Amino acid sequence: MARSLCTSCGYVGETKTIPKGNTDTEVILWFCFLIPGLIYSIWRFRSRHAICSICDQATIIPADSPQALQIIRENRAKQARAEIKGFRPPSKTAIKVGRIAGRFVGRLFK
Repeated sequence: MARSLCTSCGYVGETKTIPKGNTDTEVILWFCFLIPGLIYSIWRFRSRHAICSICDQATIIPADSPQALQIIRENRAKQARAEIKGFRPPSKTAIKVGRIAGRFVGRLFK
């Protein structure tokens, strides 16, 4: 199975295939009307489509298409910028204060 990109959530990987339509409608048609139930079942069986494994949306495109490659590049750039902006290592003073507070709290609960 080819890798795909979900344009809704950005997931790149394998997809699920599900039939179109509704199971409840199929059951009702089978119980009430035999021929329409058979036609509906055949239509559902032949009209399977791919959906995202994560968000269950049908917004799937091939991962090697130009649009998908552009989306993947943009997402990686956004993640890299977010990681750079969001990361701030703790200062030595903060580490010392945390150790002292931890010792104090540890002594309280002995």
